[in-house]
Amino acid sequence: MITLPGHFEFLADAWLEEARGFLAREVTARRDRLAPFTLSERFTHAPPHLKLAHDVAQWSARWDGARLEVTRDFDERADLVVEGGYQAALTFAQFVGLRAPGAAEAQLREVAHMFGADAVRARGAAPSEAVSEVLAQLHDHLARRTHENPDLAHRAERQGIANRVREVEERGYTVLERAISPAFADEVRAETLRALLTHGERSQQLGPTGIQLQWMLYHGRAFELLAQHPLLLTLIDASLGRGAVIGSLSAIKKSAGKTAIPLHTDYALVPEPYPDWACTGVGVWALEDWRVESGPTWVIPGSHRMRRAPRAGEEHPPGIPIEMPKGSVVFFTNGLWHWQGDRTEPGDRVTLHWHFNRGILRSLEPRRVDEQLLHRNSPRLAEMLGEHDGFDTIEHIGRDYGRMEYMGRLLRFTEQQKQRILGRGV
Repeated sequence: MITLPGHFEFLADAWLEEARGFLAREVTARRDRLAPFTLSERFTHAPPHLKLAHDVAQWSARWDGARLEVTRDFDERADLVVEGGYQAALTFAQFVGLRAPGAAEAQLREVAHMFGADAVRARGAAPSEAVSEVLAQLHDHLARRTHENPDLAHRAERQGIANRVREVEERGYTVLERAISPAFADEVRAETLRALLTHGERSQQLGPTGIQLQWMLYHGRAFELLAQHPLLLTLIDASLGRGAVIGSLSAIKKSAGKTAIPLHTDYALVPEPYPDWACTGVGVWALEDWRVESGPTWVIPGSHRMRRAPRAGEEHPPGIPIEMPKGSVVFFTNGLWHWQGDRTEPGDRVTLHWHFNRGILRSLEPRRVDEQLLHRNSPRLAEMLGEHDGFDTIEHIGRDYGRMEYMGRLLRFTEQQKQRILGRGV
């Protein structure tokens, strides 16, 4: 519906044509050693704008050893059959790196954790290792080009977080409990501690008991995947519009003791009164259970409506601690008043602070656009690095009006669908 050239929505006509072209090249190149195979997929609750019959997205690929067919029908007798919900399947379809050891299993674990164990179901198998290789290459080829569902209302509903969008609007924050699996949370925590240890000399001291490290996107694969977490990105899209860019991806380790981060907003350089629309949004990931003793983030609900920073020494409404289990993320925006609590229990509080800016604003960290980084991720990461919005880009004739027009359309559709979530019509 709204994509850049070379990108497409999952199971839209352009996606199907790309799959047909890729498979035609591969089966021709491997004709003498590729066994016949059939693959068929069917996913319910596709977004209405795709205009698919009964909102069911389906397709089949058949290779009989001499002829390739790619069709819009579903074949329940195929060698490999995959079924489920469209949004869950799209989450997996955007994952690049299917052939890396353990990667497919880990990504399916996260999809099941977000959407339920039966959200994506497979039966049967490819008839040979060579066919498996072709299908894995097909998956990665398409994943590098597959766009997020642009219908914010449909996406939030299928992800089960439409109420969280409304909470951000009303309270200035919300919590996505257990947004990632305990296994992934443990992996991210270990990778964070490794990065802090490896780059300790570059860390910023936060008082006597804390340290902070920036540029976490470039410290490992786990951080690349977490930066693209689909539930958090839906909240970011709703708050900041599409085209939001990475402002700062940082890690903080805090041991027992008083906090070094007092009451503040994240609008340090924004003039008062703050605008009605959000400039930034921050997701703080808990990599262990948060209790009051852990030194969690504290927030003052509704303080974003004051449209200013707290004054030194002034009385303010009472705050509440964000208590949440490992693998959860608290998201706040619009200049919400918040602070980090004192930690009284032993051990370290290890958190990741995912800070995004509205696309028209500059970032706190330099964005390094690495071709290999883009190659091993979906188009969404390139969007977060500012590659899709027309800023800082130019064509031989001047400004990149194609990207500017694309992002303008995407922003307008996103805002329209946000108003539907909020019950305000269009």
